[in-house]
Amino acid sequence: MGRTKPGGNGTRCRFGDIIGAHADLLAAMKAAQLASESPSPIMVFGETGTGKEMFAQSIHNHSSRKNRPYVAINCAAIPENLLEGLLFGTSRGAFTGAIDKAGLFETADGGTLFLDEINAMSPGLQAKLLRFLQERKVRRVGAMQEIHVDLKVISSVNILPHAAIESGSMRADLFYRLAVVFINIPPLRKRMEDLDRLATHFLDKANGHLGRQVAGIATDVMGRFKRYTWPGNVRELEHVIEGAMNMVGKEATIQMHHLSVPLPIENRRQSTAPSHARSADSGGRFNPTFPVSSRDPARSDLTLAEMKTRSEIASIQAALSATRGNAAGAARRLGISPQLMHYKLKRFGIDRRAFGETGLTGR
Repeated sequence: MGRTKPGGNGTRCRFGDIIGAHADLLAAMKAAQLASESPSPIMVFGETGTGKEMFAQSIHNHSSRKNRPYVAINCAAIPENLLEGLLFGTSRGAFTGAIDKAGLFETADGGTLFLDEINAMSPGLQAKLLRFLQERKVRRVGAMQEIHVDLKVISSVNILPHAAIESGSMRADLFYRLAVVFINIPPLRKRMEDLDRLATHFLDKANGHLGRQVAGIATDVMGRFKRYTWPGNVRELEHVIEGAMNMVGKEATIQMHHLSVPLPIENRRQSTAPSHARSADSGGRFNPTFPVSSRDPARSDLTLAEMKTRSEIASIQAALSATRGNAAGAARRLGISPQLMHYKLKRFGIDRRAFGETGLTGR
């Protein structure tokens, strides 16, 4: 996925910069375009590296708000004690050193506010955000008066929302408010027919950025790319190609020995085993390439137990993808103990090695 030059409104991306022709990606883009003019909130769901902020910026630039500010914040990157003041603003005397300062809601007035990883926001702040969505008014920390704000709210999550609700990291009422329009961005492994055009795009981009003239990517390298599951999605592909471009020297094509990051290959054969069992590949390892169930988790014909199992497995997969297979890190992201994570990996037949790194200890 590409980037345009900054347009003066805090964005770099438009729908024309999103590379791909897979039906699910095109459907997501169409839904985003249709919803861009509506004042209704939009929630974007996608794994890490699928391009959620590209969608958010494109929605803003496709709307009548495009000449107004676009403001983005990653809710997981800001400590809770700072996030409230950053979002809602502060009033002089609210606490030691507090000054009158507008928050991001006021800064984005008339434009778009993108709340990335909204499920990382504390329950207290989620309740305050819910009130804003209902009243369209904000009150700075320590202030008495409320300020009316007109903006488009776009949020994102990188785990299934119902799994976030079940774990307690997201309020159900906030989800219903934020996901009036719900957009699902497919992971790269589900749209591998877009790999060639994405690789060409990133090769051209890296040529310009690094001042190189690399003509292409060797056939065996592309073969490896097509057999890899890309847990880091499009962002990982871009970084792998850029890393190889730094190693290519004066050679004309990217060769296997230029790849600075190992790309372990998983068996892609579809398993006929139950949704929570091990795949039927030669190593008996869980294959993250395929869905846990052939049924859509949003469909009403799933039982509650099936929905819970599906959501739990998807959450574990997303956490392992984000930590490159580090089960201890995945356990921390999910708020469970390493022992419980080990039990769940065994129960669902998930091999954390399929996602990258090392086991239950480490970072």
